[in-house]
Amino acid sequence: MLTKIRDIGVSLALDDFGSGYSSFGYLADLNLNRLKIDRSFLTDLESSAKKQDIVRGIIALANSLGLTVMAEGMETEGQLTFLIAERCHGAQGFFMSEPIEEKLLTNQLIARRGGLKAKARAKLNLSA
Repeated sequence: MLTKIRDIGVSLALDDFGSGYSSFGYLADLNLNRLKIDRSFLTDLESSAKKQDIVRGIIALANSLGLTVMAEGMETEGQLTFLIAERCHGAQGFFMSEPIEEKLLTNQLIARRGGLKAKARAKLNLSA
């Protein structure tokens, strides 16, 4: 079923990899696009050689399987520097931005694109 969903263009991610029920078996059994490293591995990342080795291994594994790898819970510049050095494709967390309301996010994205035509802006009920 997941293969059919992916075949119509939906991207599939394995969330919270390394914790709970997300196991290595899913990497072999599911046709995934993305792997998201659980935030627990980023806690104390800068001071824990063991966590660095684990995250490094997860990133290498994901890259070797052709998966886009995303780290959850990035809160420091040191974590960002480590993730970039290890070829992690993306990160999310408070270092990037605290949670914001949907309308504010949409307005920020529109402002970055240079705005929308007045008709489209009215249809979306947004102001840039």
